Amino acid sequence: MIRSVAIIGAGISGLTAGCALKKYGFNVDIFERSDSISEFGAGITLSRNATCLLRELDLYDELEKNSYIPKGSFVKHYKTGKDLAYVNFTKDFIAADRRDLVKIFSKRFIDMGGHLHLSQEIETVDPEAGKIFLSAGEAHSADLVLACDGIKSNVREDRFDNSEPSFTNYIAWRGIVDKSNFPQMPGNDQVNIYHGPGGHVVHYPIGHENKINFVAIETRKSWQDESWRQEGNKEDLLGVFKDWNANIQAVFKAAEKVYKWGVFDRTVPKKISKGKVVLLGDAAHPMVPFLGQGGCMAIEDAFTLAFLTDKLKGDLDRVKGSYQILRRSRGSFIQKRSNFQGKFNHLSNPFLRELRNLAVKLFIKSNLENIHSYDALKEISKVIKN
Repeated sequence: MIRSVAIIGAGISGLTAGCALKKYGFNVDIFERSDSISEFGAGITLSRNATCLLRELDLYDELEKNSYIPKGSFVKHYKTGKDLAYVNFTKDFIAADRRDLVKIFSKRFIDMGGHLHLSQEIETVDPEAGKIFLSAGEAHSADLVLACDGIKSNVREDRFDNSEPSFTNYIAWRGIVDKSNFPQMPGNDQVNIYHGPGGHVVHYPIGHENKINFVAIETRKSWQDESWRQEGNKEDLLGVFKDWNANIQAVFKAAEKVYKWGVFDRTVPKKISKGKVVLLGDAAHPMVPFLGQGGCMAIEDAFTLAFLTDKLKGDLDRVKGSYQILRRSRGSFIQKRSNFQGKFNHLSNPFLRELRNLAVKLFIKSNLENIHSYDALKEISKVIKN
């Protein structure tokens, strides 16, 4: 019987799971190795498959107040800036600053009576006993342990498999620009995506402080830096995208700082639970950022696990079995789909780029609907009935 839950990591999956489990009446402790839960300043988009779950958890309204709701997305030619396609979003699509999301979710978790432990490095975990051993020498026991510690998950490496994150040949650059400094062009208030040879760029407003987030991704053979994320040189960024349209160049120049990191991937393990330990989010199925679904998958995982734990009356074996069926296949599908999208976005052959642009115009709406229409509650009900 599950009564107490320990969560390792206070990111999106950990905090969402914490709030969901508290809503259903469980005792929850979150252990975070950092001395604060302040996130790296960056934008995040959440589509209907995630925001409908946040509504169920009473987390949506406060987040919406601090977010932006774009009406749709333009896909544009990298060199001319010409519109290639446009798709309308539903009102359930939001763009936010990760820092706001983490701040809102962590406050809600604490207000609900959850226990957030900062500066707590996890030394190891005993899956069978549900015991967490902290580097300070202390230990904590729980009926269920959720590993939400990201792509470099120590819990996964120590207890699940010996796979390691691998470089995907993508480098991501990111920056935030004040709206007042942003180039004036049609559609600034919506999501804009530029497909080009060997790279792509996305920019969109992110919330209440008139900020616009951009992400530029280039194809590169290697990542030599020890840190996965570091401050980048703006001139280097401008050089990489020197042949792109003038508005994109102006966006990069308007950012006070730019950051870059290597994009890594990791295979989905055959089993995403072991003993009393369950993997969530990037610890289970990290993915390249080409569909905007990383945060959405973390929320889907967290909601599914908490909802199952409540509806199955804390029956650990049934919870694990149902979670395995629901989340491994979903995570694997979106991971593979994201990998394909990366190759699709970065085509270099001129003829294939023309075909891609036509395909985007014809299928962008149906492709997004296929991903965004996933209904976690509906899928959970199917598994529980069986």
